[in-house]
Amino acid sequence: MPTFGKVATCTSPAVWMVEGYSGTGGTASLDRTVYACQRHQVTAEAQWLRGLIPESRPASGLHWCGTFTDYDPEASG
Repeated sequence: MPTFGKVATCTSPAVWMVEGYSGTGGTASLDRTVYACQRHQVTAEAQWLRGLIPESRPASGLHWCGTFTDYDPEASG
């Protein structure tokens, strides 16, 4: 079951959806999604994904910077 949270205190609307993948090629797995404002996109890719492989795309809908979804039940925070 997914877990949800916030990794930053930024209150800006997110313009980026940053996905974090583990594994490679055909075995890659989406483990975390984090939303980021323009100012925090690099931080999201480098820190908020906790070492996962990043892939960024423009966010759709209204989301706030720093909010995340963990798809791995073992992951938290």
